[in-house]
Amino acid sequence: MSKLTAEYQANYSDRLFYDPTVLELIDPAAKLHGEAKSNPLSSAASCMNVLGSLGGDPDGLKAYLNALGINVSKVYEFPTGADVGGEVYKDKGCAVFEWIGPKVSPINEVGGSRGQNRTSIDAYVIAEIDGKVTQLLIEWKFTKGLSRPIVLNKFGGLCGNERLRRYSSVLAEMRGKGFPLAFSEEGGMGVHDFSVDHLYQLLRMTLLAKKTTPMNVGSIEVQDYRVIHLTHSGNDKINVLQSEHAKYSPGLADYIGRPFHEVWLQLLNPDERRKFLGAYWDKGIPSIGNKALREYLAERYG
Repeated sequence: MSKLTAEYQANYSDRLFYDPTVLELIDPAAKLHGEAKSNPLSSAASCMNVLGSLGGDPDGLKAYLNALGINVSKVYEFPTGADVGGEVYKDKGCAVFEWIGPKVSPINEVGGSRGQNRTSIDAYVIAEIDGKVTQLLIEWKFTKGLSRPIVLNKFGGLCGNERLRRYSSVLAEMRGKGFPLAFSEEGGMGVHDFSVDHLYQLLRMTLLAKKTTPMNVGSIEVQDYRVIHLTHSGNDKINVLQSEHAKYSPGLADYIGRPFHEVWLQLLNPDERRKFLGAYWDKGIPSIGNKALREYLAERYG
């Protein structure tokens, strides 16, 4: 039986978290996904089970990230109480969940808060890569596409029109100075082709990363960034670009059937590609030194 099915994951309904105290390390101001504390298929819960459980072990988290190919030389403990542009983060440990950056959105999002009506990063880690203090913005997927459909047209309708205007204006500001996407001057791919939910998420993450680098996170001076997309190796609905993904995004038609992470790299400009990494988070489980945690994660997700 696949470990990505509701039937299999129901076995963990009474132990959704390896260590429930990970929830106590998260700032109460952060609004967690509605199903994070109740649904065994929750991506947020699986993310906290892995990164949250390693959050008190910088060396263990470093080993796990390196097993995914991220090449981290050091993981920093998050400076609890850090004021980031008016947003105070009271989280503890090395991994922060539902990160939004500064209080006022640098990518033109109005209102909202951590985990609600803002681009909220599933997990945020500060590490050293290639001699630079680097913020890692991590998107984490488990059964999305299998347990529920992927939204195909985030730029459709009235809300979609507002989204298109908002993020297009941020991109327009970047033209000629760090524009991240592989767009030609006329024709070809356009912002509307990023209408599929997981491309739309990566678009927003990339814009947020670029607009918040460099910056200070408490006493830590962030110099660089990486956008990281982690999926489960058994979920081809996310891992492979599906034919339906081009329904409202015609620019994706030539990429159907290709690995999603390879497609995203092709959609970035050459300079931006080195700042992205896609990997399968379950493949890093064997690197975890804590035997009890490793066995729980391997049995449940591996």
